[in-house]
Amino acid sequence: MADVLVILKVYPESDEVNLDAISEEINKRLPEGYKLVRKDTEPIAYGLKALIAYIQMPENTEGGTEALEELVNGIQGVSHAEVVGVTRLGF
Repeated sequence: MADVLVILKVYPESDEVNLDAISEEINKRLPEGYKLVRKDTEPIAYGLKALIAYIQMPENTEGGTEALEELVNGIQGVSHAEVVGVTRLGF
């Protein structure tokens, strides 16, 4: 069974939110079979940055990425999160 790579853009509540702490919390809360592969930041406006999380997850997950978005949206300091890309990993 193949995995998919989900690219998730996480918007913080303010520019004072520590994006490293959010990525650590995401990594702690990920279910078995999920893995935070990479993280980046992307400038939004006026010093505010979004966290870009690359998460590997099983392809045949019921509900697709909805549970992942809900998990991240439940983290303190997160305004909202949205999936900006999904690609199938062929290895």
